[in-house]
Amino acid sequence: MDSESVPAVVDRDGPVARDEADRMLDRIARRAPDPEAFEALLNTIGSLSDAPLYTDSSATLLIDGPATYARMLHAIAGASDYVHLETYIFADDEVGRRFRDVLLGKRREGVEVRIIYDSVGSMASSNAFFEEMERAGIELIEFHPINPITGGNPLNANVRDHRKLLVVDGRVAFTGGVNLSNTYSSSSSRARRPDLLADGWRDTHVAVEGPAVQGFARAFAQNWREQGGESDALKPAPEDTDRSGTDIIAVLDAEGGDAIESPIFHAYRQAMRAARHRIWITQAYFAPDDEFLEDLRSAAERGVEVRLIVPGITDSALVANASRSRYGNLLKHGVKICERTSAVLHAKTAVIDGLWSTVGSSNLDYRSFLHNDEINAIIVGERFANQMERQFIEDLEDCRPISYEEWRSRPLLDRLKEFFSWTIEYWL
Repeated sequence: MDSESVPAVVDRDGPVARDEADRMLDRIARRAPDPEAFEALLNTIGSLSDAPLYTDSSATLLIDGPATYARMLHAIAGASDYVHLETYIFADDEVGRRFRDVLLGKRREGVEVRIIYDSVGSMASSNAFFEEMERAGIELIEFHPINPITGGNPLNANVRDHRKLLVVDGRVAFTGGVNLSNTYSSSSSRARRPDLLADGWRDTHVAVEGPAVQGFARAFAQNWREQGGESDALKPAPEDTDRSGTDIIAVLDAEGGDAIESPIFHAYRQAMRAARHRIWITQAYFAPDDEFLEDLRSAAERGVEVRLIVPGITDSALVANASRSRYGNLLKHGVKICERTSAVLHAKTAVIDGLWSTVGSSNLDYRSFLHNDEINAIIVGERFANQMERQFIEDLEDCRPISYEEWRSRPLLDRLKEFFSWTIEYWL
C-alpha cells in the first residue's frame, strides 16, 4: 500500500505509527473482495489532509425517523457525562418536545447539555421553546441569527448550519439527514397516501461507536467555539472506548461561506474517479456542478454501473426541476436514473464498489457545497456497504426509471421550469 497516500490512522490515544498503520490497513485490504479496489478507495481519503481514518469502530444504518429517534433517545437517556446536539431543525412539535423533555431530564441529573440549532431552520419554533431549556441550564447557541431587532445579522442569511449531529458521552455519535421534526414521525414504508409531504419521509441516519466518535466530538467542539461558546466543548474519549468494531470511518465536516472547496464534495469526486464496478447514489437534492456530472459520465463510459435514486415527490419544486435539467446528458452516457414515487426522499447517501459508503447531511447541490455547514461519515468496509446496497435495492422497488427517450419528449412547460430553476439554482 502506498504509504504516501494513506491517511493517518487514529485510535483512542492519537495517530499510530505510519508502519503500524500500513500493516493494519494491509490486513484489512487482504480480506476485501477486491483488494485493489479497496486500496484505491482508501487512498481517496488520503487526499483529504484533515480527515484521519478511525479503525476499530462500528457504524449502524438507521432508516427513517422512527428508528433514528428511538436510537437517539435511548442514547440520551443513558447519558452520564454530556449530550452535544447540533441540528438544522429543532421543531416545537411533538417530536421536538419529546427530545426537549428528555434533555431537560438529563440536565436535572447534572449531565452537561449543549445545543446548536440553526436560526432559519428552526425559525418556526417559539422563543418559549428554547427559553425553557435555557432556564433549566441547557446551553444553547442559535447559529447565525438573522433578526436585526434581536441582534441578528441578515447578511448571514445565506450561510446555514445544515448539520444533524448528536454525540453522547463520547461513546456514540449520530449523523445523517433526519431533523427533529414531526416530518419524520412515521416510516416511509407507510407513506402511500395523498399527504406524502406531511410525514413518512424516506431518510437515512447512522449511529457510530468506537474511536470514530471522537471525530464527531471534535467537529461539534470546533463549531461551538466558532459560534462563541464560552468553554471548550471537547471532552476526552472514555478510557474504556469499545474497540471491537471492524469499520474504518472518516468524519468530514464542511464549513459554509469559507470559500474552501467542501471536503465532502472532494471525497465524492475522488471516490467516483476511483470506482471500478458500481456507483449507487441516493440523493434528496441533486443539482451538482459540471465537474461532478463529468465524473459520473466518465465512470459510466468506462463501464462502471452508475445509478441515481432521486425524488419523484419533493418539498422543493425548484430543486427538483434543477435536478431534472441534468438528466439528459447523464442518461445519454449510460447513467441510470430512478425517481422515488412513494414518499418524499430526503436521504443523502452513496455506496461505491461495495466498499466505500457515505451517510450525512450534505446534499449534492451548490447550497451544501458552498453555503452550509455540513457533516458526513465516510465508512470503508464490506459489512456496512452490504447494508447500504441492500437498502438501495429495496428503495428501487418504490422508484420509477427515467429513460432518455422519455426525458427528451417531456412537455415544453417542464423544459421551461427546468430552465428557470437552472438560472437561479446557485441561490436555492
